[in-house]
Amino acid sequence: MRHDKIKSKVDIDGKRVGQVKIGSKSSSGEEYKKVMDSVRDHIFQTHNFPQLTDIVNLTGIPKYRCKAICDQLVGQKQLYEVFGGKGLPTVVLPYDMMQVVLRTQAKPKWMVKHSFEEKGKLDKEIEKLSSKVAEYDMFERLLYTTDIPLEEAVAFALGWLGFQDVKHHKEDKDNPDVTFKYESIKALVEIEGITKASDKNKALQLDGWMTREIMDFNRKASELKGFLIVNHFREMEPEKRDDPLTTHGKEFLKLKQSYFFTTCFLFNIVKDVMDGLSKEEARKKVWEGEKIG
Repeated sequence: MRHDKIKSKVDIDGKRVGQVKIGSKSSSGEEYKKVMDSVRDHIFQTHNFPQLTDIVNLTGIPKYRCKAICDQLVGQKQLYEVFGGKGLPTVVLPYDMMQVVLRTQAKPKWMVKHSFEEKGKLDKEIEKLSSKVAEYDMFERLLYTTDIPLEEAVAFALGWLGFQDVKHHKEDKDNPDVTFKYESIKALVEIEGITKASDKNKALQLDGWMTREIMDFNRKASELKGFLIVNHFREMEPEKRDDPLTTHGKEFLKLKQSYFFTTCFLFNIVKDVMDGLSKEEARKKVWEGEKIG
């Protein structure tokens, strides 16, 4: 069945525009995928639901067309409009994500007397399995995310491996991304998720944190260790990725005597622990880092 329909006078932010051809072969493929990908990417990277303008900026698709595509995806139950209306911004999220949100809606206390016994057993099992799945999801983030979701994943993995005093400084821009301790030595961590190799900028930023610890907090150099952790070429399969560091990135890390490893390296160590490696040995591997080259 063909869907080459003409939708006229589409409402966008309270304004009416002319005819928009939607559902054609050209619009139903790549652009639809770009819109869906941009919605998920925005949520994972910012922890906020995207407005129509966010989707436009991420995809480069004209606003009138983006609105028409979003409307169709809402109709197909691929997107869910959580906020919108005449003169109001359109806010969406994936339909399946919204269903998860609705399933976790709090119920009245009196529902306990009316619940199904078998469902109660299933709910407990689901809660247990969901917790385990969430743990695996957090580890998998090491391979493809960036920004706060990647920082959370790194901090989670370090804590799971048994490092002490792991802190993710999510809201604190006056600290490194993550700090932790190993054998009384404080580690300062800068984390980067990029679609290319890591350059000197993060190495210099890491050196700034190290210098501050010495100058402002009177720490000795022997009490500190700096780590750059990189999710390089994050849109590619790990085995197909190129060198994680540029030439300048390598040289500045060596100059500042900082350490380095990739999130792929950390992910593989987690898998090794699941396959029998002791967490003590895993911590030693992480602490040594990868060879800079």
